[in-house]
Amino acid sequence: MGNKETISLWQFFILLLIFEMGSATVVGIGGEAKQNVWLAIMIAGLIGVGYFLLLHFMMGRKEGSNLFGLIEFCLGKWLGVAVSLLYILYFIYLSSRVLRDFGELIVSTIFIYTPIEIISISIMLTIVYMLYKGVEVMARTSEIFFPYVFSFTFLVGLFILLSGEIHFENLRPFLEDGFRPILKAVFPSLLTFPFGELIAFATVLPLVTKYKKAKGFAVASIVFSTLVLVYSAVIQVMTLGQEMKGRANFPLLSAAREISLLDFIERVDIVVVFVVMFGIIVKIGIFFFGAVKGLEHISKREYRSFLFPIGSIICLSSIIITDNFAEHIEEGLEIVPYFVHLPFQFALPVLLFVIVLIRTRRKNGEKGRGVGWGG
Repeated sequence: MGNKETISLWQFFILLLIFEMGSATVVGIGGEAKQNVWLAIMIAGLIGVGYFLLLHFMMGRKEGSNLFGLIEFCLGKWLGVAVSLLYILYFIYLSSRVLRDFGELIVSTIFIYTPIEIISISIMLTIVYMLYKGVEVMARTSEIFFPYVFSFTFLVGLFILLSGEIHFENLRPFLEDGFRPILKAVFPSLLTFPFGELIAFATVLPLVTKYKKAKGFAVASIVFSTLVLVYSAVIQVMTLGQEMKGRANFPLLSAAREISLLDFIERVDIVVVFVVMFGIIVKIGIFFFGAVKGLEHISKREYRSFLFPIGSIICLSSIIITDNFAEHIEEGLEIVPYFVHLPFQFALPVLLFVIVLIRTRRKNGEKGRGVGWGG
């Protein structure tokens, strides 16, 4: 199946960070918590750290295998193939949703006369080419663009502050309605998006050069991405108000439009679009990679042979998934978290975790008895 691809710990850190930022910095998350959104994101981030540690521990029990190898190890060949196919469809579905987010952002802000199909095809061809060259190419590209993504995100907030559009009173009162709105924002919304989506990295973890050290880098990356998401959400609330989600589909973009410095620095929409564009490329790329690696595991054919056909399916699905963006958002808030995300992000991984513990303990026990008998 070709040469084994590898990514360094630093590349893994950056990939995970940009993946978590992805579209979350722009589309807005945790709106249910209103002015306390920062607290909701921090709580979800802590849970996200625990979730990744569980994934790392589980994958370490079958070191060298990705998510699909672990599924076969736990459930056997035939049931494992069935569950693997479900995960492949899940990753394809997620790729389609994220691609639709990006397409809607572009056609509503910059290329308003360009069909969304053209945008989707262009970005998908870029991702297909990148993955054809190898996931390590995506990792190296992330290294190059990471300073720009991070700097632009920080500068947007700074420019809004200097423009006088920041209103600190929008963050008060603290816990006006108690913890109920915060818990509502955390579960299932923030747990499933973006932190539950870390399940896709179960296909990337085996590629990290130093697997054991990857745990520390991943924790640092999740913590850092949580702080970036908190920064972005606070900027949105202070600029647009506590009902930011009801005022704009892309709150950070709307907040950036308030920038006006010296009648010179204005309309910095392109900066926000660049941030979300690269985040979207990485996010779709990881989901896409997970889907084709699943097909590689099942068919025993190199994943590159599936890139173009699966990329075409993702591209088509992103267009027909819903009739309009309002339906797309409604589906993402009311249906997908409960009936799609929770089973694949939490229910099945917890089941696999229990089975892995039982099977590995049993094997270790048998080895111990064998050594004792031989002595």
